[in-house]
Amino acid sequence: MLEDDMLDWLIGSIRAIDHVEIIRLGTRTLVTLPQRITPKLCSILEKYHPLYINTHANHPKEITLDTKKAADLLSASGIPLGNQMVLLNGINNDKYLVQCLNHELLKVRIRPYYIFHPKLVKGTGHFLCSVDDGIEIVEHLRGHTSGMAIPTYIVNAPNGAGKTPILPSYLISRGHNTMTIRTWEGKVFEYKNPPTRDIHKSIEEARDKLLKKKGLLTN
Repeated sequence: MLEDDMLDWLIGSIRAIDHVEIIRLGTRTLVTLPQRITPKLCSILEKYHPLYINTHANHPKEITLDTKKAADLLSASGIPLGNQMVLLNGINNDKYLVQCLNHELLKVRIRPYYIFHPKLVKGTGHFLCSVDDGIEIVEHLRGHTSGMAIPTYIVNAPNGAGKTPILPSYLISRGHNTMTIRTWEGKVFEYKNPPTRDIHKSIEEARDKLLKKKGLLTN
């Protein structure tokens, strides 16, 4: 929301720091004020690659023609786009709606990145919903759409302990060199799970065996 010249100075100053490898910007302007994304702004941003932008759309109706124009400008400047949706009761805690949103996002070259479970923020209690809603959504997406349309469902751990991914359970049990798995359709299979071999040791053993066969190694 800053002026172009200020953004140019600010991002340029960050890029000048030696240990800064990647710059990521978070902005909801693609949804709330897509007209802010102009060719001039994009020409500034593309000077500072690698630069990524995450936006925040919660509902398919937010993906308008103006949003598409803004996303096209940023994508044409080589900027990868991601979306961070917040799960909101009565707004998007519906598996079919989220699938529709993610398809609309991909159509304008915005990759669904995160679904955030709502935080316990004062004044927003009416938006709270069960973690079960989020699990149901993610489980529905798997197998019913492209993997590109399946974001990571995140719960923010208490006391700033970090983002914690919440996934449906597809691993039923583990045995010796086997595991029992469940597919997205609910089918159950036994899956072979051999231990990881030391590839360097295996190569050395194969080499020694060949040398012995040729009489070039006696020990």
